[in-house]
Amino acid sequence: MQGASLMVLRTLVLYPIGFVGEVLLARLLAPEDFGVYALASFVTVTLAAVLEVGLAASLIQRADEPRDEEYQTLFTLQILAISALVVVIFLASPWIFPWLGLDVGIRWTMLALLLCPWIGAFGTMSCVKLERQLRYAVFARMDVLRGLTYVGTAVALAFAGAKAWSFAVAIVLSTAVKTAIAFRQAPWPVRFRVKLSGMGLALRFGILFQVSTLTSLFRDHIGVVLGGPLFGVQSVGYLNWAKNTTYYTSQIFTQVVSRVAFPSISRVQHDPASVRQMSQTLLKYVNLFTFPVITLFAALIPEFVAVFYTEKWLPALPAFYFYSLRMIGSNITTLYVSVLNALGQVRKTLQILIWWTVADWVLALALCPAFGFTGIAMAYGASVIPIAIWLIVELDRVVRLDLSKSLYQPLGFSLLAGILVWLLKGHFVPSWGSLLLLAISGVALFSLPLILLDGKVLWCEGKTFLRSVLRGRGNELTSEDRTAETVERGGQSR
Repeated sequence: MQGASLMVLRTLVLYPIGFVGEVLLARLLAPEDFGVYALASFVTVTLAAVLEVGLAASLIQRADEPRDEEYQTLFTLQILAISALVVVIFLASPWIFPWLGLDVGIRWTMLALLLCPWIGAFGTMSCVKLERQLRYAVFARMDVLRGLTYVGTAVALAFAGAKAWSFAVAIVLSTAVKTAIAFRQAPWPVRFRVKLSGMGLALRFGILFQVSTLTSLFRDHIGVVLGGPLFGVQSVGYLNWAKNTTYYTSQIFTQVVSRVAFPSISRVQHDPASVRQMSQTLLKYVNLFTFPVITLFAALIPEFVAVFYTEKWLPALPAFYFYSLRMIGSNITTLYVSVLNALGQVRKTLQILIWWTVADWVLALALCPAFGFTGIAMAYGASVIPIAIWLIVELDRVVRLDLSKSLYQPLGFSLLAGILVWLLKGHFVPSWGSLLLLAISGVALFSLPLILLDGKVLWCEGKTFLRSVLRGRGNELTSEDRTAETVERGGQSR
C-alpha cells in the first residue's frame, strides 16, 4: 500500500511535467522529428531494455535473496548482450536504413542512444535490490529527478533547434541520473563474472519472461516496424504522438502500479487471501484514477489539439481514439499479467501474449490497405478486448476478483461523464479556460455518483493510504494503526 501510494504521488508530480513537456515538444518539433526518434529508439533503447528485463525479473520474483555472484553473472550477461546488439546494429545498418526509408545520417542518433543501455546496466542490479526491498520512496525520488532532467533537456534543445537530437540527448542524461541514484541507494560489488551453476531456475524464468517482453516489443511498436516502411516517417510521428498522448491519460499510472504489484505479490505469492486483496485494491484504484481521464480527454481531444498542440496534429485524431480504447483494456492486461507472473504463471502469460501479438499484426495488415496508418491504431483498439477477457478468466482460476466495484463501476461512471462533457462542449468556444471548466465538470460528474454509492469506503481507504505514506519507509505499524485498519476493513466488508 505504501509503495502504490508513493508511486501514485510520484506520478501526480510527473504528470503535469510530462504533459507540459509533450505539448511544448509537439509545438516546437515536426511530426518527422517524432518519427525519427521513434524509429531510432525502437532499434536501440527499446531492444536493449528487453535484454535486461527478464534477467532482473527472475531475481525479483524468487523467494530467497540472490547471492552477489548471481547479481554479477546477470550483469555480465546483460553487458555481453547489449554489446552484441551494438555490433549487430552497426553492421546491419546499411540494410536497416533503406528498409525503414531513413537517411543514413540517423546512424549517429542511434549510436548515441546506445549509450543508454550501457549506462543503465550498472543501475539494473541496484534497482532489483530496491524492488525486492519494496523501497518505492527511492524510486519516487529517482523518477521525479529523471523526468525533470528529460523534460528540461529535451525542451531546451528543441527550442535551440536540435530537432530529433533533443530526444536523444535528454534520454542519455536522464538515464545517467537514474543509474547514479539507484547505485548510490543500493550499491553492489560490480564485477564481470559468469557462474551459471545453481541458476537454472532463475535463468529459465528469465528467458520465458524475456520472450514475453519480446512479444510486447513487436506488438507495441507495430507503428514503427510496419508504419515506417508502408507510410513513411511522418505517419510514424502521428502514431507516436497519439500513442504518447493516450499513454499520459492512463498507462503512466497503470504501469507504475503494476511495477509495485509484481515484487509485492511475489513476496506473498503463497497467501491467496493477500494476493486477492492486493490485486483487487490495485485494480480498483488504477481504474478510478485513469478511466475518467481517458474518457474526458477523448471527449475533448479536438479542442485540446486546437488550443495546445496546434492543428498540424489533426490527422492523428482517429488514431488517438483507438489508442484510447487500447488504454482502457490495458488497465486490465498490464496488471493481470504482472499478477500472474508474480504467481509464477509465466508460461501462461507468454502463451496469451504470443496470441495477442499475432492478433495485432493480423488485424493491422488487414486494416492498413483500407485505412492507412490509422489501421494500425484500429488493430490496437480491437485486439485488446478478447485478450483482457482471456486474462480475467485465467486469473479467476487462481484467485477470483470481484470486478463489480474495481472495473465495471469506474468504467460505467467514466463513460457517462465523458458523454455528458461531449454534449456540453458544444456550448463553449475552445480556450484554456473553457477546457479547464469542462474538465473540472467532468471530474465532478464522475465523482458525484461514486461518492453517493461508495463514499464511506473510499474515505476509509483514503485515510489508510495516507497513513501508509506518512508513516515513512520501513516503519512498523503501530497498534493504533492496526486497530484502525482492522475496523476499516470490517466496515468495508459489511
